[in-house]
Parts: sequence; structure tokens; C-alpha cells
Amino acid sequence: MKPEQQLWAAVPLVAMAGCVDAIGWLQLDEMFIGIITGNSTLLGVAVAGADWRRAGALAGLVGMFALGAFLGAWIGVKAQRWRIPAVLTTVAALYAIGAFLPFDGLVPPALFVLVPAMGMVNTALPAAGGITFLTGTLVRSMQFLVGGLAGELPPGTWLPHFCAWIGVVCGACLGATLEMLAGSHALLLPALGLATGAVLTARHIQRTG
Repeated sequence: MKPEQQLWAAVPLVAMAGCVDAIGWLQLDEMFIGIITGNSTLLGVAVAGADWRRAGALAGLVGMFALGAFLGAWIGVKAQRWRIPAVLTTVAALYAIGAFLPFDGLVPPALFVLVPAMGMVNTALPAAGGITFLTGTLVRSMQFLVGGLAGELPPGTWLPHFCAWIGVVCGACLGATLEMLAGSHALLLPALGLATGAVLTARHIQRTG
């Protein structure tokens, strides 16, 4: 898949990541599953307030996210041209498992599959620069918009980045709505979405050789 195609392909992935993060935020004690910038800030606040229990939980989330990114990159190297369907299939399976694991307790079992899955999904489309890094995505969209207006970049270069930001907002809205209706079982929808994406990508690879 070409880099420009990966940028557009990232939009639905970002929306599904926003959906999962919203579900996780509501199920947990206001901690993010996939937005590590937010968790890092919360970690600093917890340390400043000597809330060591919360600081430990947040540090664990960051570590599990990093582990997921490592495993996703490893899968990508091994799968080569099948990288995208391989990573998406793995993440979809982890989302589905997480839908049936408890979110309560000192260390909720669901975190051990969902947080690594969110780290892993960021490795599916290398040219997109990550799926859950929305601050940089919004900044790039404005930089590319200015470049287009100045005639330095082709018109529309900014659009996939901005659509990715819109996607996470819409995905979070959907996730929050589904969580109110179905609780953690709402994770099955993004799992199904990623599985569908994996199948479509695999068929595209087969057609193009």
C-alpha cells in the first residue's frame, strides 16, 4: 500500500481507536487505553500528588502500550507485505478478548490485552506515523494546509490528517454511546471493523500480487 493510501486507510483505524479509548476511559478510573500523552500527563500529576497507586497503574499502562508497539513491529517484520492484515487481525482478536474480560479490580484483566493492542495498532500503517498520535496529526494538517495555500504542496495534502482528527472524535462519540448500551461488550464493534479491514487488505494484496 502506497504512503498516500496509508494516510487515508488510517482514518477508519483512528476512528476505531477513538471508539476503544472512549470505552476504556468510561470503564476504567478515567485513564486512557491508547493516548499515552494523556496518561503521561496524568502520571506526572499522580506523582506530584503522591498518589502512588494511581501512578503505578498509569506507569503500567505506558509500559504495556510500549510492549504492544514492540510486538506489532515484530509481527510487521515477520509478515513483510502481509504486515497490515497480520497486525489488524491480531489487534481485532485482542479487542474481542477484552470485551469479555473484567474491567474491575486493582489491576483489571482487560488492560493486559487492550493496552498492548492499542500500541500494536499504531504499527499497522508505518507511513501514517501512528494511529493514536492525534496532536501531531492535527498539527500536520494545519502545516500542510498552509503549504497548500502557499503553493508549496499539492492541494488536499492536509485533508487525510484532518479527517483522522475528525475520525477520533466521531469514534469516541460512538464508543461512549455503545458503552452506555452494552458496557465492555461494545468492544466487539471495533473488533469486527478491524477484522473486516484485515480481510479487505488481504484481498487487495492478493489482487496486486
